[in-house]
Amino acid sequence: MKVIIIYGSANDKEFMKPAHTYLEEQEVNYEEHVISAHRNLPELIQFLRDLNESGEKAVILAVAGLAAALPGVVAVETELPCVGVPVPGGPLNGIDALLAMCQVPGGVPVGSVGL
Repeated sequence: MKVIIIYGSANDKEFMKPAHTYLEEQEVNYEEHVISAHRNLPELIQFLRDLNESGEKAVILAVAGLAAALPGVVAVETELPCVGVPVPGGPLNGIDALLAMCQVPGGVPVGSVGL
């Protein structure tokens, strides 16, 4: 199994540097992709469909700030476990992202971590 990290913005990568260090120290295989749910929705959906068809086993970390639609879209489009990671920033310092991840509709399984 591996970890797939999807960022809503390339700017979010810096926030995840400690996670990269941890994954490398633990010898966990991971890959990264920058695909915005707002700016590149068709590309994101195609990526997730291809992932589903591959049968690959993974957990997805959906890293996003502000409106943070990414985790919800990922959870709807794949059967793989999705964990939303809110990025601090903007006027609410990431609280808006955390709330967006926690308030997805019923039946959309998104786990989320705190700020």
